Amino acid sequence: MRPLIVILAAASAARAKSGLDLAAASAALGAATRLHIDAGAIGLLGDAGMIAAIEQACLLGAVLSLCPTGLADAGLTPLPFPDADRCGLVSLLGEAGDDARLLVI
Repeated sequence: MRPLIVILAAASAARAKSGLDLAAASAALGAATRLHIDAGAIGLLGDAGMIAAIEQACLLGAVLSLCPTGLADAGLTPLPFPDADRCGLVSLLGEAGDDARLLVI
């Protein structure tokens, strides 16, 4: 199965939930899956339900990355997911293979 990159780009809980479900399903099927939370969606990390859904996707094998600019702007403390990768879109796309599927929600 081709790798999947799911980018949560907006602070819509309903759209984010769909993206999280897709990332979890992809990871459960054994595909290399990255879940990236971009600046516009960083605010979702203040919601306990979203954090639980992100944790579930990661337990299934999805790799989490967070936008460092969004984290700095949001000023979240304590910093959520301290072990998650910190990268922007340039790094994210630069590391994606030619066969990766990209979904922006």
